[in-house]
Amino acid sequence: MKYIKPFTIFFILLVILLSSSLNLYYEKTKIFNKIKQIVSPIYEILDINQLVVNPLEKSSRQIPPDDILDLIISDDANVKGQWSAPIDWNVTAIHSILLPDSNVMTFGTFGISEKENIDVRENKEIILTQGHKLQRDVGDSQWMMHDVNSGVDFDIWDVNQGYSDSAHQLFKKPVIMDAFCSVVRVIDSDRVFILGGNKNQKEGMPDTQASTMIYNVKEKTFESSKSLNFKRWYGSIVRTGDNKLVMMGGEDVTTKEYSIVPEIIDLEKIDDGWKLLDKAESSDLFGEAGGEEWLYPRAFLASDGNIVGISYNKIWVMDKSNDYRISKTGEIPLVTGGIPNILENEIENLDHPLRGDQLRLLTIGSPVGSTNSAVMIEKDKVLIFGGKQNGIEYSPSNKVIQIDFSNSNSPKIEELGATKFARSNGNATILPNGEVFLNGGHAFSDKIFSNLVPEIYNPKNSTSKELSDSRFRRNYHATSLLLTDGTILTAGGDVWNAEIFYPPYLFTKDWDNKTILAKRPKILDLNQEINRGKLVIDILSEEVVNKVTLISTGSVTHAVGSDSKFITLEFSKLNHGQLQIKIPEDRNEIQNGTYMLFLINSSGVPSHGKIVNIN
Repeated sequence: MKYIKPFTIFFILLVILLSSSLNLYYEKTKIFNKIKQIVSPIYEILDINQLVVNPLEKSSRQIPPDDILDLIISDDANVKGQWSAPIDWNVTAIHSILLPDSNVMTFGTFGISEKENIDVRENKEIILTQGHKLQRDVGDSQWMMHDVNSGVDFDIWDVNQGYSDSAHQLFKKPVIMDAFCSVVRVIDSDRVFILGGNKNQKEGMPDTQASTMIYNVKEKTFESSKSLNFKRWYGSIVRTGDNKLVMMGGEDVTTKEYSIVPEIIDLEKIDDGWKLLDKAESSDLFGEAGGEEWLYPRAFLASDGNIVGISYNKIWVMDKSNDYRISKTGEIPLVTGGIPNILENEIENLDHPLRGDQLRLLTIGSPVGSTNSAVMIEKDKVLIFGGKQNGIEYSPSNKVIQIDFSNSNSPKIEELGATKFARSNGNATILPNGEVFLNGGHAFSDKIFSNLVPEIYNPKNSTSKELSDSRFRRNYHATSLLLTDGTILTAGGDVWNAEIFYPPYLFTKDWDNKTILAKRPKILDLNQEINRGKLVIDILSEEVVNKVTLISTGSVTHAVGSDSKFITLEFSKLNHGQLQIKIPEDRNEIQNGTYMLFLINSSGVPSHGKIVNIN
């Protein structure tokens, strides 16, 4: 059992006392309703021993149907969407990747070798491949640190087979490499590159922090690839317009030395191995200068071919024309004057229900650090959500920052409208319409004030709307992945389960005010391998399409999507049920690789996405 500081217990009891007292006096007021939104998650996800109560005992939410047509629809699903019940998952999905064949790879812990064959809604006993016996949903109170966290077992979920055990294939230690806290990039229709990893000292495994491997999608095989020059636990990668991978950041988990020199590999000549980018060396931007700058730097390819990024609050550029020489170009402003005070109740004869002994005051900080999320929406515009500014006086952030990298050497920073909830270690997932699904995370610490209420953020008007609440906390080590049918897989954290979210755009109301599935546009014919320039696709002749969008297939870990991008494509309608769309010719604007292509109709409903490989 983990030790909990007396202050933490005191803080929890005070919050519960305040919320109960306010319920008596202000139940019908707006003030109470707002406070209730803030404090209510504590009843769902926390007890004093930090054990997670099985939420499936509180509700019989629907098990995910094998087909969305079988979905039992909630009355307000068209406004708030709806969740499936949690379902079994072979691993804790610390890493989630959408594969070119629409299937999903997840890994991050030892896989399940045995489990009780009981009702899916019960808290199953599972046995992992290295022998640990656990309860599926109870969480990390059952182990210490890396007892179970190793990326050696890989699960492949065949989405077309539904949600049964037979839809999953578990690969047990296919190669000698621990890919825990690595970074993954789909290269093309056949190959997935897994880079960097871990040295699990508890299990006595070899040090594979500088290792890489390639998963062959069609053959379903893993093989070792060229080793990195530096050990890169928690490193980041960016694919360049000329088809190279640049890797940066990370550290050696055994020596705590930071990997401050990025390196590069040519994807068309992988056998030539990795080469150092000496001009990009920076201890300030990839070391530990006060903000864990080395830890998954948020990095993107700008449309001018330069690599841009954010390390803690520092904004930088790697100049492609000068061997990727790095320079700092700005900073996200930090909040100052934070309040770390504790209020003491010294009035003993106060005859009022709002009583307590201690209350800590915090200030909402800037959306910086290693626990925020970043996505690129349209050309060169990076949005940053959540995170936590350093300092005990600062709470996790609900602020949103936009950085415009149109001029990568002189980025423009703008604060947009805030989200409804603060999220540290939350996930940001781009939706087919260009809005962003925000879920999970916490507003205090990993198990205190976990956020079970997701929201959708609209970058165009800086507004956000609350959605239906999930059943499990998805904080540190959780992932969120957009699937081709427009639903979202959320998984990981510290449990061997997953949940599926059905966004509001999948639903509508009929003439009888009954919530039903919305009619979706349909892509009738589209080859997976496509070239740049003009492209003709077949659609239903009567279809009204208002928007065509392109989203990079997801590869997510630790609240970070690898170079996650969205753009709206130019298109025109031809005769006989055809659309002509235009794929950008500029490989810096959209790199080679796999993307999801969606049609959006006049009601804002997306088609099923088609995964394409752009050359």
